[in-house]
Amino acid sequence: MSTSDDRVESLVDDYLARRVNRSQFLRRAAGLGLSLPAASAILAACGGGGGGGGASGTTEVKTAGAAGTLKVRLVNDISILDPAFYPSSADEEVANSINEGLVTYKPGTFEVVNQLAETFTPHADGLAFDFTLKKGIPFHKNFGEVTAEDVKFSYERIADPQNNAPYRGDWSTLKEVVVKDTHSGTIVLKKPFAPLMHSTLPVGSGWVLSKKAVTELGKKYATHPIGSGPYEFVSWTPKQKVVLRLFKDYGGASSAFLGKPAWSEIQAIPIDADSAADIALETGSIDFAQISLPGVDRFKANNAFAVHEQPTLDYQWIGINMLHPKLKDIRIRQAIRYAIDVPAILVAAFDGKWKRANAILPPNMGTGYWADAPVYDRDVAKAKGLLQQAGVSNLSLTLQYTEQTGSKDLVQVAQQNLADVGIQVALKQVDSASFYTLGKGLRDRELFFVGYVTEPDPYWSFIWFTCSQFDQWNWMYWCDKQFDSLNNSATGELDKAKRSQMYVEMQKLWDAAAHTVWIAYPTIPFGAKKSIQAAISPHGRFYPYAFKPTSA
Repeated sequence: MSTSDDRVESLVDDYLARRVNRSQFLRRAAGLGLSLPAASAILAACGGGGGGGGASGTTEVKTAGAAGTLKVRLVNDISILDPAFYPSSADEEVANSINEGLVTYKPGTFEVVNQLAETFTPHADGLAFDFTLKKGIPFHKNFGEVTAEDVKFSYERIADPQNNAPYRGDWSTLKEVVVKDTHSGTIVLKKPFAPLMHSTLPVGSGWVLSKKAVTELGKKYATHPIGSGPYEFVSWTPKQKVVLRLFKDYGGASSAFLGKPAWSEIQAIPIDADSAADIALETGSIDFAQISLPGVDRFKANNAFAVHEQPTLDYQWIGINMLHPKLKDIRIRQAIRYAIDVPAILVAAFDGKWKRANAILPPNMGTGYWADAPVYDRDVAKAKGLLQQAGVSNLSLTLQYTEQTGSKDLVQVAQQNLADVGIQVALKQVDSASFYTLGKGLRDRELFFVGYVTEPDPYWSFIWFTCSQFDQWNWMYWCDKQFDSLNNSATGELDKAKRSQMYVEMQKLWDAAAHTVWIAYPTIPFGAKKSIQAAISPHGRFYPYAFKPTSA
């Protein structure tokens, strides 16, 4: 259990014992990084200071909420709900109830099914894809019907270099979308693009936005999105909650696999600390959450909850900014890599439940997995020797991180490891909104701990580390022209074996640059009330719009 978890539980104990009052509780909770909804949920659970109890036995929990309201946890707050620019999985997990694409993954699977498309037909050469739209599908808030012109606008907008969309690589081979008539058109590519049906069209970059809404709302669109999905955006109170409401005129594009949407309202509540999320779920203040690793066994023992442990395709690492003057020397970066005790981190931060990463792709990605990736065991003597060769002594660095599973314990282990070889590290926790803000400010970072989510294609893991991603997602500021060339070739290679070998070669180049200390491939534990049937993808995303009451 992390220090943060201990402090939250200690605060709860103080409140139950009446050592602090309500206002004192809220002030201290804010100091621990708890959002107001999370702190309020804990207070509601405490019932004014009486009774305690954990999640053992048959703790009674509330139903899914009044008037069909579903309440889910976000691991951080949203900031941008525009799929061309959204910065985190929390934004995606809210936006996927609002937006629809031509095709999508059937919730809980990697089966691609039609959504807005009535028909979707690839050409044999892989260079064109004909589509016809379902007719009469309305956008929210009277922004008209979904048309082929909206498809063209949405995809070409991401591809346009002038828009500087972080996800423009998803449409890097797009030539144009040809509009044939109101409800049909053709996606035309400049060359084949292997990830198209895996990590572009079925996910955010494939969503169809209202051209009229994006144009009229301008910058406001980022936090006032308009889609055609079963739920429409109502409000966002920063650090408190996002409210979505059932779209009464929903056109039913997802009805074939979704059926009737189950909830009159969805509330997405940001709760940064896993321990606080555990308490909110246990007490009925939310219905579904990513839970803490130490809490998994506790929830499994309580028959009021269902626990789902989902391996992901995601990856976590300590990154080294090669652009920073202190870290340009590869021997310093190699010393950092040898200094850090990854197995100790896995135990301290992740309760020994997560698999060690040695490269970017996990085995379950399949394509591109590097089975022979080197394992860097801790070697203090070698680390000290490399620093000596570099002529460095009294090196001081800052390690930035944000609240996420295990982060506080992880950075403390890394700090001590680096101190053992003569590198003094200051730890700097940053709020999630600031941590994921893109731009030139990223150049000031030295070391950072982060985890990226990905889609079920290796392209979506590698694209962020190309030269064009400086000041966006390439936080190591590593530019390798051979890496970029291989990445471009791999996206157009339809032979799986040849494509896999290209990705292995890319990982070898990555390893040689020594800008990464690989940590883990996360397995995410989700907890839900037994009254909720959650929809969780094979790579660890959840789809609130597809959740159902178990009685349905």
